Amino acid sequence: MYLKDIDLRELYRKWKKNLKQFRGFYRSTPFVTLQDYDDFKLKWCEQGKYDELAENILLHINEGTLCIVDLPFDVIIDIALVFNNKYRIKPVLNINMFFNEHGIIGTEDNISKLINNSLMIEDINTDKFIMLYDYDRYDDSIDVKKIYDKLNNQYGIGDDDFPHASFLKRFGYGKVSVFTKKVVKEDMKIQLDYLQKEIEVKIEEVEGFE
Repeated sequence: MYLKDIDLRELYRKWKKNLKQFRGFYRSTPFVTLQDYDDFKLKWCEQGKYDELAENILLHINEGTLCIVDLPFDVIIDIALVFNNKYRIKPVLNINMFFNEHGIIGTEDNISKLINNSLMIEDINTDKFIMLYDYDRYDDSIDVKKIYDKLNNQYGIGDDDFPHASFLKRFGYGKVSVFTKKVVKEDMKIQLDYLQKEIEVKIEEVEGFE
């Protein structure tokens, strides 16, 4: 199966459907930019690697708590499929990835994972949601001034990418649980620091990720 054979608009719509109040946090960028990506043969992607992680996160999902996951791309795409198909919890993909053959971030493996899982995503209609962010959206250790053969397609999350306290309260959320690596990304930390002035915020370190 090749990238050119994929109906990217259809896959985009599958993730977007029934997002309801969370629709504004979903990003089309990965699917839009893949329309101009050079064709290549998609890889088969193994499933089930992060089922246990999804199950552990599930324990924290209850009425009044919004779960946010900030982990590497392939991880969140895998657990998104598990939450959607197995637990009937709608994933909100806030992934503003600008896929480019010469980009600093975003690989063909990432693309294959996104396409494979998108093809398997089932149509559900629920009032349960989980928000997912790509931890690898930028890398502070990279000196972009010294990289001349790559496009700097790194990005950060801003106010429009994150639910405000007023939004959460309006829809019955009084607590936010964040699952991420030991070191919380600075852009995520800024949003959480602001949020916890009005909403309870709990950060859960996910083991196994350096």
